[in-house]
Amino acid sequence: MNNELFEKASKIFYNIAFVKTIGVKLISVEDFSAVAEFKVGEHILNYVGGLHGGAVAGVMDTIVFFPGKLLPSGLKLTTSGLDVKFFKTSAKDDIITVKAEIVHFGRRRINVDAEAFIKESGKIIARANVDLMTI
Repeated sequence: MNNELFEKASKIFYNIAFVKTIGVKLISVEDFSAVAEFKVGEHILNYVGGLHGGAVAGVMDTIVFFPGKLLPSGLKLTTSGLDVKFFKTSAKDDIITVKAEIVHFGRRRINVDAEAFIKESGKIIARANVDLMTI
């Protein structure tokens, strides 16, 4: 892991209010990928006791901005599209790992895939494809 990229990413990542609210931890940052984890707590359960899909989508939409290639680029980016597919729910106290990987890096548009899975079992709970654009 590139420690310089990780330090730069951490300074930005841990100042995001959403990250603090959910309790997301940045795990790794590489040039074309980033990984984060969070524990499913009471504050992000849905009405039937499973992980709220919006929390997962929100973490995916956050981690896609943190592959190292996006950090030093100086680009100001925003999400222009977020397509999430859910496959499985998860329960309170599960640790969820979310990985993001750049698919396409253009001048004005960037496409990133994200995958969320239960850390202990490796079972995929959701996948997303996210389009980012410069603003």
